[in-house]
Amino acid sequence: MKLPRFLVLTVLTAVMLAGGQARALDPATTGVVLLHGKWGDPSGVRPIGAALEAAGYTVERPAMPWAGYRSYDKGYEGAMEEVAQAVARLRAKGLARVVVGGHSLGANGALHFATLDPTLAAIILVAPAHSPEGRAASEAAAGSLQKAREMIAAGEGNDRASFVDINTGGRSRNQNIPANIYLSYYDPEGPAAMSLSAAGLKAGRVLWLAPSEDPTTRGFAALVAPRFPPTVKLDRVDVTADHLGAPQASAAAIVEWLNALPTP
Repeated sequence: MKLPRFLVLTVLTAVMLAGGQARALDPATTGVVLLHGKWGDPSGVRPIGAALEAAGYTVERPAMPWAGYRSYDKGYEGAMEEVAQAVARLRAKGLARVVVGGHSLGANGALHFATLDPTLAAIILVAPAHSPEGRAASEAAAGSLQKAREMIAAGEGNDRASFVDINTGGRSRNQNIPANIYLSYYDPEGPAAMSLSAAGLKAGRVLWLAPSEDPTTRGFAALVAPRFPPTVKLDRVDVTADHLGAPQASAAAIVEWLNALPTP
Protein backbone atom coordinates (compact mmCIF):
# COMPACT_ATOMS: atom_id res chain seq x y z
CA MET A 1 0.00 0.00 0.00
CA LYS A 2 1.39 3.39 -0.99
CA LEU A 3 1.58 5.74 1.99
CA PRO A 4 0.70 9.45 1.77
CA ARG A 5 3.73 11.61 1.13
CA PHE A 6 4.60 13.09 4.49
CA LEU A 7 7.30 12.79 7.10
CA VAL A 8 6.45 11.50 10.57
CA LEU A 9 8.50 13.69 12.89
CA THR A 10 10.00 12.04 15.93
CA VAL A 11 13.10 14.17 16.40
CA LEU A 12 13.63 17.66 15.02
CA THR A 13 17.21 17.95 13.79
CA ALA A 14 19.34 20.83 12.61
CA VAL A 15 18.87 21.66 8.93
CA MET A 16 22.07 22.03 6.90
CA LEU A 17 22.26 23.94 3.63
CA ALA A 18 25.03 23.95 1.06
CA GLY A 19 26.52 27.15 2.43
CA GLY A 20 26.40 26.05 6.07
CA GLN A 21 23.83 25.84 8.84
CA ALA A 22 20.50 27.53 8.17
CA ARG A 23 19.35 30.25 10.53
CA ALA A 24 16.36 29.13 12.54
CA LEU A 25 13.18 31.17 12.58
CA ASP A 26 13.53 34.01 15.10
CA PRO A 27 10.53 34.21 17.48
CA ALA A 28 11.18 37.91 18.08
CA THR A 29 10.55 38.72 14.41
CA THR A 30 7.80 36.14 13.77
CA GLY A 31 4.05 36.49 14.19
CA VAL A 32 1.48 33.70 14.27
CA VAL A 33 -2.23 33.93 13.41
CA LEU A 34 -4.25 31.16 15.07
CA LEU A 35 -7.77 30.33 13.83
CA HIS A 36 -10.21 28.51 16.11
CA GLY A 37 -12.58 25.73 15.11
CA LYS A 38 -16.24 25.56 14.11
CA TRP A 39 -18.79 26.79 16.69
CA GLY A 40 -15.93 27.72 19.02
CA ASP A 41 -14.10 30.95 19.79
CA PRO A 42 -10.48 32.09 20.21
CA SER A 43 -10.23 30.32 23.58
CA GLY A 44 -10.11 27.04 21.65
CA VAL A 45 -6.56 27.75 20.47
CA ARG A 46 -5.45 29.43 23.71
CA PRO A 47 -3.11 26.54 24.72
CA ILE A 48 -1.17 26.95 21.47
CA GLY A 49 -1.15 30.74 21.71
CA ALA A 50 0.09 30.70 25.30
CA ALA A 51 2.93 28.31 24.44
CA LEU A 52 3.95 30.42 21.45
CA GLU A 53 3.88 33.66 23.43
CA ALA A 54 5.98 32.07 26.17
CA ALA A 55 8.51 31.18 23.48
CA GLY A 56 8.66 34.79 22.27
CA TYR A 57 6.26 34.75 19.30
CA THR A 58 3.61 37.43 18.74
CA VAL A 59 0.16 35.86 18.36
CA GLU A 60 -3.18 36.96 16.88
CA ARG A 61 -6.30 34.91 17.71
CA PRO A 62 -9.19 36.48 15.78
CA ALA A 63 -12.81 35.44 16.27
CA MET A 64 -13.84 33.97 12.93
CA PRO A 65 -17.25 34.05 11.18
CA TRP A 66 -17.76 30.38 12.12
CA ALA A 67 -17.55 31.20 15.85
CA GLY A 68 -20.60 30.05 17.74
CA TYR A 69 -21.70 33.58 18.57
CA ARG A 70 -21.14 34.88 15.00
CA SER A 71 -23.11 32.10 13.25
CA TYR A 72 -21.54 32.53 9.81
CA ASP A 73 -22.12 36.27 9.53
CA LYS A 74 -19.68 36.26 6.61
CA GLY A 75 -18.97 33.80 3.82
CA TYR A 76 -15.73 31.86 3.44
CA GLU A 77 -14.20 34.58 1.29
CA GLY A 78 -15.05 37.16 3.95
CA ALA A 79 -13.37 34.95 6.52
CA MET A 80 -10.19 34.99 4.43
CA GLU A 81 -10.32 38.79 4.40
CA GLU A 82 -10.34 38.73 8.19
CA VAL A 83 -7.30 36.44 8.22
CA ALA A 84 -5.57 38.90 5.88
CA GLN A 85 -6.36 41.70 8.32
CA ALA A 86 -4.81 39.72 11.19
CA VAL A 87 -1.70 39.10 9.08
CA ALA A 88 -1.54 42.81 8.25
CA ARG A 89 -1.70 43.71 11.95
CA LEU A 90 1.32 41.52 12.61
CA ARG A 91 3.26 42.95 9.69
CA ALA A 92 2.41 46.47 10.88
CA LYS A 93 4.28 45.63 14.09
CA GLY A 94 7.41 45.09 12.03
CA LEU A 95 7.37 41.29 12.14
CA ALA A 96 9.36 39.96 9.21
CA ARG A 97 7.73 36.52 8.99
CA VAL A 98 4.15 35.41 9.55
CA VAL A 99 2.79 31.91 10.14
CA VAL A 100 -0.92 31.07 9.89
CA GLY A 101 -2.33 28.06 11.70
CA GLY A 102 -5.59 26.77 13.04
CA HIS A 103 -7.60 23.97 14.60
CA SER A 104 -10.31 22.02 12.78
CA LEU A 105 -12.17 24.43 10.45
CA GLY A 106 -9.52 26.98 11.45
CA ALA A 107 -6.89 24.66 9.97
CA ASN A 108 -9.02 24.42 6.84
CA GLY A 109 -8.96 28.23 6.68
CA ALA A 110 -5.21 28.40 7.25
CA LEU A 111 -4.64 25.95 4.40
CA HIS A 112 -6.77 27.92 1.96
CA PHE A 113 -5.30 31.24 3.03
CA ALA A 114 -1.85 29.90 2.12
CA THR A 115 -3.06 29.60 -1.49
CA LEU A 116 -3.85 33.34 -1.41
CA ASP A 117 -0.73 34.63 0.38
CA PRO A 118 2.53 33.09 -0.89
CA THR A 119 4.62 35.15 1.57
CA LEU A 120 3.77 33.04 4.64
CA ALA A 121 6.72 31.45 6.42
CA ALA A 122 4.69 28.31 7.18
CA ILE A 123 1.22 26.99 7.98
CA ILE A 124 0.13 24.83 10.90
CA LEU A 125 -2.81 22.42 10.67
CA VAL A 126 -4.12 21.05 13.97
CA ALA A 127 -6.69 18.30 13.41
CA PRO A 128 -7.79 19.85 10.09
CA ALA A 129 -11.47 19.28 9.39
CA HIS A 130 -14.49 20.29 7.32
CA SER A 131 -14.18 18.56 3.95
CA PRO A 132 -17.27 19.39 1.86
CA GLU A 133 -15.81 17.39 -1.02
CA GLY A 134 -15.75 14.21 1.07
CA ARG A 135 -18.47 11.63 0.57
CA ALA A 136 -19.83 11.76 4.13
CA ALA A 137 -20.17 15.54 4.16
CA SER A 138 -21.57 15.80 0.65
CA GLU A 139 -24.21 13.17 1.41
CA ALA A 140 -25.20 14.71 4.75
CA ALA A 141 -25.44 18.20 3.25
CA ALA A 142 -27.01 17.16 -0.06
CA GLY A 143 -30.47 18.53 0.69
CA SER A 144 -29.17 21.83 2.02
CA LEU A 145 -26.79 22.19 -0.90
CA GLN A 146 -29.62 21.68 -3.37
CA LYS A 147 -31.78 24.23 -1.55
CA ALA A 148 -28.96 26.78 -1.46
CA ARG A 149 -28.24 26.37 -5.18
CA GLU A 150 -31.92 26.66 -6.07
CA MET A 151 -32.25 29.85 -4.02
CA ILE A 152 -29.17 31.36 -5.66
CA ALA A 153 -30.43 30.43 -9.14
CA ALA A 154 -33.73 32.15 -8.31
CA GLY A 155 -31.92 35.33 -7.30
CA GLU A 156 -32.48 34.67 -3.59
CA GLY A 157 -28.86 34.08 -2.59
CA ASN A 158 -28.93 36.80 0.07
CA ASP A 159 -32.11 35.41 1.65
CA ARG A 160 -31.89 33.37 4.83
CA ALA A 161 -33.03 29.79 5.23
CA SER A 162 -32.30 26.82 7.48
CA PHE A 163 -29.30 24.73 6.37
CA VAL A 164 -27.63 21.78 8.05
CA ASP A 165 -24.15 22.42 9.46
CA ILE A 166 -22.04 19.31 10.13
CA ASN A 167 -19.34 19.11 12.79
CA THR A 168 -16.97 16.44 14.06
CA GLY A 169 -18.13 13.66 16.35
CA GLY A 170 -21.40 13.20 14.49
CA ARG A 171 -22.69 16.59 15.62
CA SER A 172 -24.87 18.84 13.49
CA ARG A 173 -27.15 21.83 13.85
CA ASN A 174 -29.29 23.95 11.59
CA GLN A 175 -28.02 27.42 10.74
CA ASN A 176 -30.36 30.19 9.63
CA ILE A 177 -28.04 31.96 7.20
CA PRO A 178 -28.06 33.32 3.61
CA ALA A 179 -27.87 30.71 0.86
CA ASN A 180 -24.75 32.17 -0.72
CA ILE A 181 -22.90 32.08 2.61
CA TYR A 182 -23.85 28.45 3.15
CA LEU A 183 -22.67 27.47 -0.32
CA SER A 184 -19.33 29.21 0.23
CA TYR A 185 -18.58 26.76 3.06
CA TYR A 186 -20.22 23.62 1.64
CA ASP A 187 -19.59 23.73 -2.11
CA PRO A 188 -17.55 20.55 -2.84
CA GLU A 189 -15.64 22.54 -5.46
CA GLY A 190 -15.47 25.74 -3.43
CA PRO A 191 -12.76 27.37 -1.32
CA ALA A 192 -13.39 25.19 1.74
CA ALA A 193 -12.50 21.99 -0.14
CA MET A 194 -9.16 21.12 1.49
CA SER A 195 -8.06 18.74 -1.24
CA LEU A 196 -8.28 21.59 -3.75
CA SER A 197 -6.44 23.98 -1.42
CA ALA A 198 -3.66 21.43 -0.89
CA ALA A 199 -3.23 20.98 -4.63
CA GLY A 200 -3.18 24.77 -5.06
CA LEU A 201 -0.19 25.38 -2.82
CA LYS A 202 2.89 26.31 -4.84
CA ALA A 203 5.54 25.75 -2.19
CA GLY A 204 6.13 26.17 1.53
CA ARG A 205 6.37 24.41 4.87
CA VAL A 206 3.33 22.74 6.42
CA LEU A 207 3.01 21.15 9.86
CA TRP A 208 0.14 18.71 10.35
CA LEU A 209 -0.76 17.72 13.93
CA ALA A 210 -2.61 14.40 13.66
CA PRO A 211 -4.62 13.32 16.75
CA SER A 212 -4.61 9.59 17.33
CA GLU A 213 -8.24 9.42 18.53
CA ASP A 214 -9.73 11.64 15.83
CA PRO A 215 -11.46 10.13 12.75
CA THR A 216 -10.60 13.27 10.77
CA THR A 217 -6.96 12.13 10.81
CA ARG A 218 -7.76 9.21 8.53
CA GLY A 219 -9.85 11.40 6.27
CA PHE A 220 -7.12 14.02 5.87
CA ALA A 221 -4.51 11.32 5.23
CA ALA A 222 -6.61 9.77 2.46
CA LEU A 223 -8.25 12.81 0.88
CA VAL A 224 -5.91 15.77 1.37
CA ALA A 225 -2.31 14.81 2.22
CA PRO A 226 -1.66 13.09 -1.14
CA ARG A 227 -2.70 16.26 -2.97
CA PHE A 228 0.17 18.43 -1.79
CA PRO A 229 2.59 19.04 -4.66
CA PRO A 230 6.23 17.95 -4.35
CA THR A 231 7.33 21.56 -3.80
CA VAL A 232 5.49 21.60 -0.44
CA LYS A 233 7.30 20.17 2.60
CA LEU A 234 4.59 18.49 4.68
CA ASP A 235 5.62 17.35 8.16
CA ARG A 236 3.35 15.20 10.28
CA VAL A 237 3.43 14.94 14.07
CA ASP A 238 1.14 12.41 15.71
CA VAL A 239 -0.33 13.45 19.07
CA THR A 240 -2.33 11.43 21.58
CA ALA A 241 -5.66 13.25 21.72
CA ASP A 242 -9.17 13.42 20.37
CA HIS A 243 -10.35 16.22 18.11
CA LEU A 244 -11.18 18.76 20.80
CA GLY A 245 -8.09 17.95 22.85
CA ALA A 246 -5.73 18.41 19.92
CA PRO A 247 -4.73 22.06 20.59
CA GLN A 248 -3.56 21.27 24.14
CA ALA A 249 -1.75 18.12 23.03
CA SER A 250 -0.09 19.88 20.09
CA ALA A 251 1.22 23.07 21.70
CA ALA A 252 4.70 21.89 22.65
CA ALA A 253 5.31 20.18 19.31
CA ILE A 254 4.29 23.32 17.44
CA VAL A 255 6.77 25.48 19.36
CA GLU A 256 9.52 22.89 18.82
CA TRP A 257 8.83 22.72 15.08
CA LEU A 258 8.76 26.49 14.63
CA ASN A 259 11.92 26.95 16.67
CA ALA A 260 13.73 24.57 14.33
CA LEU A 261 12.24 25.96 11.11
CA PRO A 262 14.93 27.47 8.89
CA THR A 263 14.50 30.90 7.39
CA PRO A 264 14.48 31.14 3.58
